[in-house]
Amino acid sequence: MMMLRLIAIIPALILALASIARAEPAPDINLGYFNKLAMNGYDVMTYWNDGDPKKGDPDIQAAYKGATWVFISDENRAAFMADPAHFAPQYGGYCAYAASQNAVADVDPFAWRIWNDKLYLNYSPKVRREWASDIDDNISKAEGFWPALLENQ
Repeated sequence: MMMLRLIAIIPALILALASIARAEPAPDINLGYFNKLAMNGYDVMTYWNDGDPKKGDPDIQAAYKGATWVFISDENRAAFMADPAHFAPQYGGYCAYAASQNAVADVDPFAWRIWNDKLYLNYSPKVRREWASDIDDNISKAEGFWPALLENQ
């Protein structure tokens, strides 16, 4: 009886493992696990304006690169949409240090830095310190892996 149950379960396990192996590549823009918003729902312009990350208002949205971005004001939305490639974080909002290691990782919205007029996010404050120990070299490494590394995730 137990052997019949195991035999019945095996095809389901094989299908589950096959679906994991065919997983879609990571999206171009890092989307929050729970809200599916770019920047985990933070207004990207608050990083640029006053360096104090703030959650955006879900009623003030814009679409860019297939993702929904939210803002605290219509002015911030307009500023972003005037040059989204400039204001959007590097590496699609994934961790800059992970990208330098040929990997993809989520970010902490408070672990960030603007360097050479570009916004970079990191997994945590500790990881940001590691990334910042040699920013230029880490950026150079990440640029070598990006965006192809998304296809391998």
